Amino acid sequence: MKVADVLGPGGVLSRAIHGYETRPSQVDMAEQVADALARRRALIVEAGTGTGKTLAYLVPAIMSGLKVVVSTGTKNLQEQIFRKDIPLLKAELPVAFEAACMKGMSNYLCRRRFGEHSGNQAALGRANGTLDAIRAWSESTASGDRAELTMLSDDSPEWSAVSATVETRLGPRCPEFERCFVTNARRRAQAAQIVIVNHHLFFADLALKAAWPQAQLLPAYEAVIFDEAHQLEDVITDYFGIGVSTLRLGALVRDLERASRHRNAPLDIAKTATHLQRRSDAMFDSLRPRLRASASPSSSSGGRASVTRETWAGEPEKLAFALDNALEEAESALGAIEQGSLADGGEEATALSRRARAIRDDLAMLLEGAQKIDRHHVFWAEERGRTLLLHASPIDVAEVVREKLLGVCESVIFTSATLSTGGSFDFLRARLGLESAIEARVPSPFDYAKQSLLYLPRDLPEPGETGFIEAAAKRMAELVATSGGGAFLLFTSHRQMLRAHDLLSKQLTSDGRTVFLQGQAPKHLLVEQFKQSRGSVLFATASFWEGVDVVGDALALVTIDKLPFQPPDDPLARARSQHLEEQGKDPFMHYHIPNAALQLAQGFGRLIRHRSDRGVVALLDRRATTKGYGRKVLSSLPPDCPRTDKLAEVRAFFRRSAS
Repeated sequence: MKVADVLGPGGVLSRAIHGYETRPSQVDMAEQVADALARRRALIVEAGTGTGKTLAYLVPAIMSGLKVVVSTGTKNLQEQIFRKDIPLLKAELPVAFEAACMKGMSNYLCRRRFGEHSGNQAALGRANGTLDAIRAWSESTASGDRAELTMLSDDSPEWSAVSATVETRLGPRCPEFERCFVTNARRRAQAAQIVIVNHHLFFADLALKAAWPQAQLLPAYEAVIFDEAHQLEDVITDYFGIGVSTLRLGALVRDLERASRHRNAPLDIAKTATHLQRRSDAMFDSLRPRLRASASPSSSSGGRASVTRETWAGEPEKLAFALDNALEEAESALGAIEQGSLADGGEEATALSRRARAIRDDLAMLLEGAQKIDRHHVFWAEERGRTLLLHASPIDVAEVVREKLLGVCESVIFTSATLSTGGSFDFLRARLGLESAIEARVPSPFDYAKQSLLYLPRDLPEPGETGFIEAAAKRMAELVATSGGGAFLLFTSHRQMLRAHDLLSKQLTSDGRTVFLQGQAPKHLLVEQFKQSRGSVLFATASFWEGVDVVGDALALVTIDKLPFQPPDDPLARARSQHLEEQGKDPFMHYHIPNAALQLAQGFGRLIRHRSDRGVVALLDRRATTKGYGRKVLSSLPPDCPRTDKLAEVRAFFRRSAS
């Protein structure tokens, strides 16, 4: 049986599903994937929005008979594949197969940690409704996956205290090992032909095996399919770098405090934990003002800063050495119970000791690496609320992909709706080392000529000019009034988003609009509330530019404040620009323009998600039409989408849509 016999006219799915609509582009993509899997080749395949790419790669993956890992960019897509697409194919395909879903450890309840934490809370006489809910759920869940607990917030401290983690997992010597949700998830994945993961787990596994060849998080596989492959450079950057943060130190301190309650623990371990927390606070507090002074104010995440010799000079360096001494003291204190039995906490003490040593090693690299010339890493920091993170990230991840992935697995599929720029895959090939991959492009079935309009005004100030955000906000208000709401107002920086929100929120509310602001609630809740509030308006930044599906009348307008260039003073962007200059390449042409083109295409892609969707994308940056590079960035958008610089034509479009 061929993939066309499943997806094509008169095929298996058309006979099984009422109203099934064959998509030629979907069949084309499925045949490309089947061929690449059969020939054990790497394939880049760009599938326009609406292609139905999930079934286009799942069907050939299942029919190949290979052990295939499917890696997604988001846990939402992971859930959709496992709970919607896989059951459909299991019911209808004439091929028997098993599939499993795996997530990172922190998504699973740890029975041992839950028992310890809930016992401690009870001993202190503290009532906790969240823990009671987790306890009731733990007695019935088969997966232990926190996705089943819809009442938990994304940053729930209760869940952090009871979830599994790589650092706290004890392995076969844990008394709960056979009942462990992580153990069972791994066993299901081992037995399955199709294993569905997300990019973060996949590259955590790849990085772990790079450091410890005998270790692994995922079972052995013969092929990999990356959906939303445009995200890979950022994910690989995270997992093949190192980081020390207030969160990482805080978690170690909390687990030390818990270890101090073991009956075999030395009396001074609690004091050691307190001392370690103080040393950690002192070092990070000394770094904060220096990092804030040099941070990029235009960063969408609120500011990133380079970490240099000057950053550490003086007091921060002394406090880093003091923190290292405190970590060494923790190792010594833990050594007193390392040799005990599991019941006495010996196994957990060994794990804690390894964690303290790992932080010491990473801190040493961060401290030493920032003070010398390192052509392979960039040293930087970022603040996220009260959390401060220090990073050492690889400048070029192409070699990682060539050696760690393509060098050990020949059949690798890279797919997304946005992989090419200006009709070429050269940018992706260069960034990910995919010079030898074959390529394919399948068009979207959507009729952008009728369903969409791109508004490119020429009468606003340029983004760098005085008054731009005020003028842009005024135009956004006019566009929202014209569309009747149902608008995503997207921004390239957190600061600009907040400024526009301050300028418009009262006016929009007085007009009867429900206004949502990124950060007011978890992302998935904001999206659901937006869908349910007709005519609403959402202010958001980078995290809402992709992975958000709003089908139908709920979304009719997407505005984008300016071309999504990375801030030139962003440490990662600057280091990668310098790397290209050393190769004799113009970083603006070879990095910034194609990167902005892909980002813009993702933002544009929020609008049309179904054949019945209609709407307007407004890019309020006049450079898109007045500068040569603007036209290059626009080349990533659907070529058949009509364009206008006249607000009257936008009004006419919405009148036609309403009739």
